[in-house]
Parts: sequence; C-alpha cells; structure tokens
Amino acid sequence: MDAYRISSYNLSEKYREGQRNFERMDLRELNLSGLQLEGARFCWADLTSAFLTRSKLDESDFTGAMMWRAGLSGASLRWVNLHRAVMVRAEMPGANLSGANLERCDLRLVNLRSACLAGANLRGAKLCYSDLRGANLTGADLTGADLTGAKLRGACLKAVCWRAALLQADQLDGLVDAHVEDSQGDHPQVRSPISTTAEASEVDSDTATNSDPQRSLTAV
Repeated sequence: MDAYRISSYNLSEKYREGQRNFERMDLRELNLSGLQLEGARFCWADLTSAFLTRSKLDESDFTGAMMWRAGLSGASLRWVNLHRAVMVRAEMPGANLSGANLERCDLRLVNLRSACLAGANLRGAKLCYSDLRGANLTGADLTGADLTGAKLRGACLKAVCWRAALLQADQLDGLVDAHVEDSQGDHPQVRSPISTTAEASEVDSDTATNSDPQRSLTAV
C-alpha cells in the first residue's frame, strides 16, 4: 500500500475506534504529542520531523520507519520495535526505551540524554556522535554497534554487552566516568578518529538518499 496522508486528529480518532494499523502512512511534521498510541503499527511510515513528545507508544511497531528529526522527548517507548528505523538527529531526551528492539536502527546524531535504554537490543545499531550523557543502558546489548564519537559521560553501562562494538580511543578513557561495571562480552574495538563535521555531512547525505531500498525520501 502506498503512503497516504492523514491528520493527527484523524489518526487519534481512528485509534480510539480500535484501528491499530498505520503502516506506510505519511505522518511528516504532524503533532502527535501526548497521544496514547500503545500497540500501534507504524511500519515503514514516514514520521519525518513529527512531534511525539510525551506520547505513549509502548509495544508499538516502527519497523523501517523514517523518523528523521522526530521529537520524542519524554516519550514512553517501552518494548517498542524500532528495527531498522531511521532516527537520525531525533530528539529523545528522557525517553523511556527500556526493553526496546533497536537492532540495526540508525541513531546517528540522536539526542538520548538521560534516556532509559535498560535491557534494550542495540545490536548493529548506528550510534555515531549520539548524545548518551546520563543515559541508563544497564543490561543493553551493544553487540556490533557503532558508537564512534558518541558522548557517554555519566551514562550507566552496567552489564552491557560490548562484543564487537566500535569506539574511538579517546572514548575509552571516558568510560571510567561512565560507570562501566560488570560489562559482558569482549572489549569494544577501537576506531581511528574521524572529523565530526565530515561525519555529520555524510550522515545527512546518506540518510536522505539511502534510508530505504524501496523508496527515496527527501529530509525536511
């Protein structure tokens, strides 16, 4: 089914009437803040620059969704499925992502300050230059995740699985201040430093054109 446009009011009404399937919908820039949308399906939907501040989205499915620059501050995303979702530059400070599936999710340059990612599956996730300061990643699985340039100061990394995760050498020094306790798996791999400006430019270009092999979306 091709993407189609819907208003935030109509979406909320349809949800209250019992509809849960909103796959491939065009939800760009909609204000969905504070809505209760638990258990809804937004697979491959376009939520570019949508506002979901403090929304209740527990156990919802965002597989492959385009969430570039989405606003999710304080949102409840417990046990949500974000497999292969594109969330570049999303604003998610204070969001609750405990138990969430973020496998292969594109989280480059995302603001996750003080977010809860306890028990989250971040296998193969792209976290380059993300802001994880003060975040709770207790028991998270970072197997194969790329954290190049990510800010980790003050993060709780107890019992994290680091197997094949990628970090820069200068980040390893800061891990002492990030409360690393009882970490599991191998130590993270060390990557050569990369220019932050160059990386950010590459992220913008790559995400806008290659986020989904079945479509090409222009970031707003």
